[in-house]
Amino acid sequence: GLVGDKEGRSLAFDISPTSSQFKGPINNNNDESVSERKLSTPLALMYGATVNDKLGYGIGAFVSGGAQAYFNDVDFSAASGYKSEVKTDLMISEISAGVGYKVSDDFKLGLAWRFVMAQADFSFVKRTGTPTATSFVNAKLTGLKDTEAMAFRLGGQYKLDEKTELGFGFRSEVNLEASGKVSGQVVSPATALGAANPAIAEADATARTTFPMALTLGMSHKLNDEWNLFGEYAWTQYSRIGEIPVQTTSATIGNTSLPTDWRDQHNIRLAGEYVATAWPVRFGYGYTSTVTNADYARASFTPPGPAHTLTVGTGNAVKVGESDLKYDLGLEYTMTSGDVGDKAAAGTGTGGRDTRNGSYSASAYVLHMGVAYLF
Repeated sequence: GLVGDKEGRSLAFDISPTSSQFKGPINNNNDESVSERKLSTPLALMYGATVNDKLGYGIGAFVSGGAQAYFNDVDFSAASGYKSEVKTDLMISEISAGVGYKVSDDFKLGLAWRFVMAQADFSFVKRTGTPTATSFVNAKLTGLKDTEAMAFRLGGQYKLDEKTELGFGFRSEVNLEASGKVSGQVVSPATALGAANPAIAEADATARTTFPMALTLGMSHKLNDEWNLFGEYAWTQYSRIGEIPVQTTSATIGNTSLPTDWRDQHNIRLAGEYVATAWPVRFGYGYTSTVTNADYARASFTPPGPAHTLTVGTGNAVKVGESDLKYDLGLEYTMTSGDVGDKAAAGTGTGGRDTRNGSYSASAYVLHMGVAYLF
């Protein structure tokens, strides 16, 4: 897409305010905990230029992944009076530079280098002893950061005929080892806080995970003068994340591993655009397969079930001298849910002693806004 029909430049800014909320069991009674509804604002700024009829280039900075789930004051109905913190606060952002080359009138290729930056805060409950043990450590990892410069994207566009275009994209895997600090609290619910339940002194910590490889195939089809149709399939190799190892210099918390055993993600997206009005009407549906293994579900992770996304939007363009100013607006709603075991039963799920029985769910509302200046 960096090679346009004529020489020119474009500057684009996108922002997507996102309001999300998670629900799921955390305490020993498997009561449903509800996270704060958090607002995040992922954004992107990109510049591209078509140099001639064969070559184009671009550079951009954007948020490419992340999650926010905050459970504050989780009540373990304990004499200690301690309220636990469980959360996931992750943002993956990138700076990317690429080139596009027109191989023929019908076929274009693109290649981009990626500089990936990850930062996160992560809090979890680590129970001790048997699966139904009430004593636990509330570990809080803060200021986790890592960067990776050896990553790339590869893409292509093929014009099948005057009405149909095909596209593909490949994103390479990025392995992250984020360093930060860990602190927390030892809790025996039957005992009041004090010497028997010491606070954990801050210590160095690292957490390792993978921003996995992804492959995307898409198409657009001009049905007639009124309708455009779109379809896309994306595969992401989340099965590479079998666990999240955490290493610390804290003797109390020690080295541990959060088992995940995630599955590969499959996305199917279908959309239509009605263009016979002054403002086009756009709408779509997206299906995301189950990634989280129910045996290792956590309330602060994506629920162990499929996700469904609905979208609606529009856009237009105006002339600014000899240039064009394009603007687009979209609304998105996503929901996902899944169950683990009998939520009325005490104890845990079938795998991993910190997996709780019960219902897990998450929802998100997103407002997508974009503006592009073509000159």
